[in-house]
Amino acid sequence: MTEKILEGKLLLYSETGMEGGYLSIQDKNFIKLASPTFGVTNGNKVWDKNNISRFGQITNAEVLINSEWLQLPDPIWKDEDFEISSLYRGEINGDMNADKRLAEKYNFKIKYSVERLNEKYGQGNWKIDKNLPNVILKDGTRLHFGDTPTTIPSRPYGISQFAKTRATVNWSDGQIEHKVLSDNLLIEQSDYKGLHMLKDKDILKVLDLKTKNIICEGQLNEIPLIVFSQTKKGHFDQDKTRSWEQYFSDNYYAKIARNKTAAQIE
Repeated sequence: MTEKILEGKLLLYSETGMEGGYLSIQDKNFIKLASPTFGVTNGNKVWDKNNISRFGQITNAEVLINSEWLQLPDPIWKDEDFEISSLYRGEINGDMNADKRLAEKYNFKIKYSVERLNEKYGQGNWKIDKNLPNVILKDGTRLHFGDTPTTIPSRPYGISQFAKTRATVNWSDGQIEHKVLSDNLLIEQSDYKGLHMLKDKDILKVLDLKTKNIICEGQLNEIPLIVFSQTKKGHFDQDKTRSWEQYFSDNYYAKIARNKTAAQIE
């Protein structure tokens, strides 16, 4: 008995905390266009809210924080000092000299655990249990306080729910529009109900992003692809064409069938 043919977007699915995961497909019937809850950021594909046949890609994204438009992502992520700082590594492993340089460069204040614990519980009402983040309060309560310092204002910043963002949109019709508010854009949103993990004997036909013509096809275990892998690269280690990684990473549309021959997928 054959299963119903499915069409949708290829993707690399992983649970929270996993580097690898499963080769998957998102049923197109469970993908809809909606206003972005967490704004837009560089690389997002977007649609014109007033003309959904018009789509484009985001560059030069910014987020509005405290009445100021700020670059996305926060440039502090690319700062060499950030990678060795306690903001990234925690107070135990971080370099506090790097913290100081970052605070001066980006104009923020740092509050370390001691200051935060004193503010919250009062001086003398707590002690560190061997090492942070383990803390014991005066009444014997044990808690996990965390050893990443607080910054004022918060750095690195991000996009909070319903935050305003804006960006340059490179539209599919060749036009380039600057400082477009995310309120005027739509993005794809998927329902988990439409997510399907692929199987070794699934047959895929990959569709061109623009023309929807078939550009590649094959049975997963004959390509060969690894359906489950501990790393993203591991799915494609045996693929000599080096094309399939792009199809999944760039979320190409594809048709899938089980217990059918490739010729039966129309």
